[in-house]
Amino acid sequence: MFLSSCSGPEGRAPDDANAAAATPPSVFAYGVVEARRHSTLSARMPGKIERILVREGERVRKGQELVRFEAGPQEARVAAARAAVAVARAELARAEAGARPQEVAAAGAALAAAQARLEKAAADRDRYRDLFDRRLVSRSEWERVRLAWATAQAEARAAAERLALLREGTRKETLALLRRRLRLARARLREAEAMRAETRIVAPYDGVVTRKHREEGEALDIGLPVLDIATVRDRYVRAEIDETDVGKVRVGQRARVTADGFPGLAFEGRVVDVKVQMGPKRILPTDPGRMVDYRVLDVEVSLPEGCPFPLRLPVNVRIFTGEGG
Repeated sequence: MFLSSCSGPEGRAPDDANAAAATPPSVFAYGVVEARRHSTLSARMPGKIERILVREGERVRKGQELVRFEAGPQEARVAAARAAVAVARAELARAEAGARPQEVAAAGAALAAAQARLEKAAADRDRYRDLFDRRLVSRSEWERVRLAWATAQAEARAAAERLALLREGTRKETLALLRRRLRLARARLREAEAMRAETRIVAPYDGVVTRKHREEGEALDIGLPVLDIATVRDRYVRAEIDETDVGKVRVGQRARVTADGFPGLAFEGRVVDVKVQMGPKRILPTDPGRMVDYRVLDVEVSLPEGCPFPLRLPVNVRIFTGEGG
């Protein structure tokens, strides 16, 4: 009877019941501080680093040049491609503009002179034909005069065709060919500029340089890391929830984040995302006796802007899963 009078409604002692009521239901997990955007910038073509233009911890802007590789051959290709574009553009412009008035006038004068020579050659032909028929000139003289007349005919015909072409302008087929040549030259310029761009590493977004992997003068192959860049203002915690606790965690629940490296500091956050697929555990606990071969569910927990935790710092996460959490 004495024990019964000291028990609560569920048979527990009053002190135990009060302690349980004072401790809200929680889920504990290991986590790591991450950035919303984090990138490892690598060499995109073989080459030697000429300059690294930033330092670790430096803030950079999107599009800012960070690393420059030696690019002598690429610069030469760009210069040659630009010259080819300029030549192709000039040829097309000249063809589209057609003949200048001075050229047309000169061609007209050349035609008039050719026609005058043709008239004289025709008169000589008629005169020498009569003389040859009368046996007053030799056959060789007659052939010379006849050849001069035929030559004058061809010259007059060529002069007339040249004048007609100048007045007509460039043919459509020629213009189409010159336009294709210009497009080809521009495409080769873009290709050369793209190859030159591969010799520079630029910031893909606003962020902070978090790590420098290489030094100036190093020769690299494609894909080797050079710099790490991340956004540090939107840090969050990626926590791994044990498979036995995944049904207790929901978006919006309150969370508390602590770190062994910052004793006495605790930061409040919220569960902002719960992933939809289980995965293997990647954050190893410090306790070597704790089991690590089970599957976990990743959740994201927000951090306040003034939190001093650096990226990749292991943290401890407590998510309050009870009512009002």
